[in-house]
Amino acid sequence: MKKRSIALGLVAVLCVGGAADTLFASGVERTLSRQAAQLNGLEVAPEAYISGFPVALAAVTGAVSRVSLHSVDVPVAGVGVGNAGVELINLELPANAGQRLRRADLTGAQADVVRRTVRLDGVAFGQLLGMTDLDIAHPYDISPSGGTASEARMTGTVPGTDIPTTVVVTLRLDGPTFRMRPSQLIDVPSDLTDRVIDAYTLDRDTRDLPLGGQADNVQLSGGSIEFSRDRINTVVEAGDLAPLV
Repeated sequence: MKKRSIALGLVAVLCVGGAADTLFASGVERTLSRQAAQLNGLEVAPEAYISGFPVALAAVTGAVSRVSLHSVDVPVAGVGVGNAGVELINLELPANAGQRLRRADLTGAQADVVRRTVRLDGVAFGQLLGMTDLDIAHPYDISPSGGTASEARMTGTVPGTDIPTTVVVTLRLDGPTFRMRPSQLIDVPSDLTDRVIDAYTLDRDTRDLPLGGQADNVQLSGGSIEFSRDRINTVVEAGDLAPLV
């Protein structure tokens, strides 16, 4: 009976501690989200997440494994709208970590990686190609999540035609330039071959994207074309705590 009581007591302590830590983390996330919305002038506050359990331990150790902020349907120059995010990985907070964490003040922290991403789904990427019905999928994995790939299967109606066509394209970076080229014509009438190849060929300067510089990776991810840029072993700046730059 005594052992059972001790066990129940420990469970109660853990439950209370877990609830308190969740409350602490939620407060930090709300503050991060509110500050990011103000910084980027967003009407809808981005989703914020801070990882680790217990999060409150970071107030003592100064170590935070990951912080992320993501917004959907935000303005992307030359495209219209897209999804944007920033992820800060393995942070070491400077002095007074507890006070800084409660204020969601991460500026000056050392980060292993600060990664910015811009994701363009079929609607957004279709604007670049002039196709209002563009669908983007994994060329080989038909599961709903799809996974990542350096190629994409695209289906859309090329401007000036009245039937959808399907091609597989390669996604490459050449310095700051994103280059997309058809590699397979899956469902293309022979009389539209040249027009379809031209329509699915694209060159774009990635420095125009809200990444803070040229992209260093491009991939298909979950039915969207994702561009990203990493800063390695860097100090967190105020602008790093918002999804747009």
